Amino acid sequence: MKKSHLFSALSLLIFSCSKSHEGMTKATIKDFTGLDGCGMLIVLENGDEIEPSNLNSFSSSVSISDGQKVWVKYHEIGAMSICMVGPTVEIDELEER
Repeated sequence: MKKSHLFSALSLLIFSCSKSHEGMTKATIKDFTGLDGCGMLIVLENGDEIEPSNLNSFSSSVSISDGQKVWVKYHEIGAMSICMVGPTVEIDELEER
């Protein structure tokens, strides 16, 4: 009987471990369409705002909606935009959290 409890506990531990988010940052998608030239932006956990150039590329795997909490990995691309809220970036990885 004790072996079955141990097996159950180990199975739970193994299957409950989530994917590593190494190199990713906690963030939230925010709707900035009220500002001239803006759309959906990403607000990082530290409060910085970034303007993704390819956010819609992830719409099949992530709900692109106001308030959606995500993990994001990105790099700045140095492009100018009308929004001018934060740096323009290209998203490398995006996952719901």
